[in-house]
Amino acid sequence: MWILLTAVAILVLLSLALLVNSLQTKKFTFINDGKAMAVTTKAKTLGEFLVEKGIKLENFDELNVGIDTILTDGMQVSYIPGRKININIAGHKKQVMTAKRQVKDILAEEHVVLGPLDKVKPALNQPVQENQTVTVTRITKKLVSNEKTVAFSTKEREDRTMLQGQQKVIQQGQEGKVLERYEVVYINGKPTSKKLVETEKLQDWKDHIVAVGTARMTAVSRSESDRASRVSELGGDFTPRKTLQVRMTAYSPHASSTGKNPGDADYAITASGTTAKEGRTIAVDPSVVPLGWWVYIEGYGFRKAEDTGGAIKGNRMDLYFASEDEVQNFGVQRKTVHVIGPNKPN
Repeated sequence: MWILLTAVAILVLLSLALLVNSLQTKKFTFINDGKAMAVTTKAKTLGEFLVEKGIKLENFDELNVGIDTILTDGMQVSYIPGRKININIAGHKKQVMTAKRQVKDILAEEHVVLGPLDKVKPALNQPVQENQTVTVTRITKKLVSNEKTVAFSTKEREDRTMLQGQQKVIQQGQEGKVLERYEVVYINGKPTSKKLVETEKLQDWKDHIVAVGTARMTAVSRSESDRASRVSELGGDFTPRKTLQVRMTAYSPHASSTGKNPGDADYAITASGTTAKEGRTIAVDPSVVPLGWWVYIEGYGFRKAEDTGGAIKGNRMDLYFASEDEVQNFGVQRKTVHVIGPNKPN
């Protein structure tokens, strides 16, 4: 009887021991850095379990539950250890510790905001390994304006009314201005390419046009001499020394003709030192008509050679007017001029 009772007591104690042991042992899933495994432990809390496994938590490690969490059968615990990752943002490098595994999560954790054109390597949805480098290349585009001067070209036009070797500026050249707009691409703050996207004209440009004489000087014909004599007879008491066919233009004392304005030194003063006067003064080539000599211009009467000009060469003369409007109205004309001499006929 005692033997039977002893056996029953031992069996009860063993059952109780097994029951207590089964109550202390937990079975749960432990996911270590993405790898799941079924584990059995007598640890009461997650912290005790980690110590049991020799896992020392660092500041950047991640757990899905706290270390004081009581372990129970069937629960799931996730552990992600921190890693060293290199980050290069537009040339600025640093090393970080993180438990994040995808590029987009690491950048978000570091508060990196991406621009619409920025490039990231590896791609945002890619995982990274220990000591791998995540590179962000900053790319921006800007419109840059640049004002540009457009040079004028010089053109020559033949003029049969001017003698060979003579030149006259018909139109002063004028530089133009344009505003060019470029799309400039910057990579990490440095310009790498630009493309012209728009051109705006700010100022028109004009060609510089020069008239070049092509006419040859010819001797006065007999008929011209006879005509000069007839004019002399009509004039009353003078006989011309010679008669010329002249390309006649006009000038005034103003800036458009002489480059001077009222009040400037030598304003309206001729090359012979006289003050130019409308109805008297003309500009001549002294080698053709000496300064101080008188001439008779058909349609305009007597004039005195008192002035010269840079473009007045050969059979060309400038008729003086006080008004610039008269100069413009006169234009260019062909005139017969009778050269008289130093004394004006009575």
